[in-house]
Amino acid sequence: MSRHDYRTGRRASIHFLAEAMAAQGHDVRFVSVGFSWLSHLRKDRRCAFADRANQWEERDGVKALLWKTPWHAVDLPGIGAQVGWLYDFWSLLPGRQLDEAAADADTIIVESGIAPVLIRRLRAHAPRATLVYRAADLLDTAGVHPRVQRILERDAASIDLIVVVAREMLPHFAHFPGRKLLIRHGVDRAQIEAATRSPYAGGRNIVSVGSMLFDAEAVSVAARELPDWTFHLIGAPAGQFGPNVRQYGEMPFADTLPYLQHADIGLAPYLPGPAAEYLADSSLKLLQYGALGLPAVCPHFALDGSALRFGYDPARAESLVAAVRMAADAPHQAQPVPGWDDVARQLMEAIHG
Repeated sequence: MSRHDYRTGRRASIHFLAEAMAAQGHDVRFVSVGFSWLSHLRKDRRCAFADRANQWEERDGVKALLWKTPWHAVDLPGIGAQVGWLYDFWSLLPGRQLDEAAADADTIIVESGIAPVLIRRLRAHAPRATLVYRAADLLDTAGVHPRVQRILERDAASIDLIVVVAREMLPHFAHFPGRKLLIRHGVDRAQIEAATRSPYAGGRNIVSVGSMLFDAEAVSVAARELPDWTFHLIGAPAGQFGPNVRQYGEMPFADTLPYLQHADIGLAPYLPGPAAEYLADSSLKLLQYGALGLPAVCPHFALDGSALRFGYDPARAESLVAAVRMAADAPHQAQPVPGWDDVARQLMEAIHG
């Protein structure tokens, strides 16, 4: 269960995990939550499936469902603190397909985000299922409404296993009664190693993928100071940048991959956030850069000791320029990263072992 929909072009870690589990013979149902008419106002990418909402559809061996409700809780600017109670009411809205899927499940994996609001409901329909909370991000760091964190704390006793993707996350769950386990992200080895053609016209190219904690100011400064480099921003918030910055919308990972494989440097321009140090382990793009042998530039708090990562100070955007120049001289050398099939197998062994 996730805010993501399995069928969207944007691929998060939970997509790769679900695909790997299905390939290993598990009956996987992927439920996307937090969708209503309000989603159209925000131009949610899941609107492409609105006419098939509340209907199961199979894709790559995974059964996908977009749970559409008459409304859903959102964090409204300025008044978010006053409307946290809406999350509680939203969690009670009718959803026959969701409840039936929970009742049939041996294992329920709840992804961090808005989905933890439904833990109590899931446990009521599946009293004997193994309920797993997978923390791909800490809720505070990801900017999730604080009411969701309070609900997660309230329902902690319903969780059998807490899986974190970075060691720095573990202390945040020390008071939860369930088992805790560290299982880091993986990569799709076959896809990452596939031959592709370069999408670049030439010159020196830096690529950044994703929008989480995106530091537009740092990118703007670096692009201005490095006019002989072209910056390629995939899936980042739209912004006003100089002429050497190319902006792209979200795209399927297969379309993103050539930009990663043929770049000179990978960029992870994270803003500081609460406990953001865990991104050193959990950042999927930094992991993918490493698997491809791509030198990566990131804030100091996202360094992991790898010779392929070059840090800068987000409080001093100009320091990103120096990091780029150091990364430009680094050799490309692929680093060992587990495949998603290994990650899925480790998780299922932890659940059923």
